[in-house]
Amino acid sequence: MDVAKLARGQAVNRVLMGAGLVLAPRIFARPWVGRYASRETSVVLARSLGVRDAALGAAGLLALAREDSAWLSRAFAAMAVADAVDFVAIIAGDVPASAKVLGGTMAAGSAAVAAEYARRVA
Repeated sequence: MDVAKLARGQAVNRVLMGAGLVLAPRIFARPWVGRYASRETSVVLARSLGVRDAALGAAGLLALAREDSAWLSRAFAAMAVADAVDFVAIIAGDVPASAKVLGGTMAAGSAAVAAEYARRVA
C-alpha cells in the first residue's frame, strides 16, 4: 500500500468533503449523524466541520506541494488528531447504528492513514 498516494488522496478528499459540508450540509453530514443531518443545529455544525476539513486538506496539499517534511508531518498529524476526535464523537454520540458504522469507519481509516503518513515523513 502506498501511504503517500493515500495521503494525497485524503487531502484532496478532505477539501472536497469540506466544501460539500459547507454547501450541502444536509447531504454530506448524513454519514456522520444519519437522519439528524436535516436538523438546523446539525447544519450549523456540519458547516463548521466543513470549513475545518477544507482548511486541513488545503494545508496538507500545500505541504505536499512544498515537499517539506516538517510541514507534511504537522499537517497530517493535525488531520489524524481531528479524525481521531471525530471517531470518538461518532461512537459516543446518539446517532443511528448505521451512522456509527459508516462514519466511525471513515474517521478511523482516515486517522490511521494520516497518522502513518505523518510518522513516515517526520
